[in-house]
Amino acid sequence: MIDRFSVRTLHTDEIKTLYKERLTRDFPPNELKPLSMITKALEEDEYICYGAVAGETILAYAFFVKCGANALVDYYAVKEDMRDAGIGSRFIRELIAGPLQGMNCVLLEAEDPDCAQDMHERETRNRRLSFYTRNGLWTTAVKAEVWGAPYCILQLPIGVRHSSDTIAAVYSAIYHAMMTDKVYNERVRIAAPCPGTGPLVP
Repeated sequence: MIDRFSVRTLHTDEIKTLYKERLTRDFPPNELKPLSMITKALEEDEYICYGAVAGETILAYAFFVKCGANALVDYYAVKEDMRDAGIGSRFIRELIAGPLQGMNCVLLEAEDPDCAQDMHERETRNRRLSFYTRNGLWTTAVKAEVWGAPYCILQLPIGVRHSSDTIAAVYSAIYHAMMTDKVYNERVRIAAPCPGTGPLVP
């Protein structure tokens, strides 16, 4: 077990290597942005990546979309052979206590258990939500549907606990910054119940 690691900003070369060697395994193809989109956002100070690093090994990584003083977790994963060792919990707590301090509002999307297709999927989603809340994240009343995927929106415990209206506005602004108005209007809905159960609010 690794007792110590440092949390630091990852360099572009490290990010490119992570993308090619690990993100492509950690996330399904339909959830992966093109690497070129990430590097462009990095150059424009609209993206930041942190790693939990021990020696030469990146034990875990967290990629964030930035929009001014606000951010949204884009990708978060622990090295496959280091999972279930408590690194994911320690990493998220150290991010909250360290480099993310000073941000106004940092949000995270968690797949909505209420929209699961079966009990197994519901239990998996509930476990993920429990992981985040155990590590201090605040639940919110905001739900969203992005590209057809339903999410519960959580806030990392940084600064003040924002109202649902503020959370929805921040979330909307982040996606507006990533998309054209046309794509946003077609693909993003906020404060929504499960798809098909009620009106979606742009």
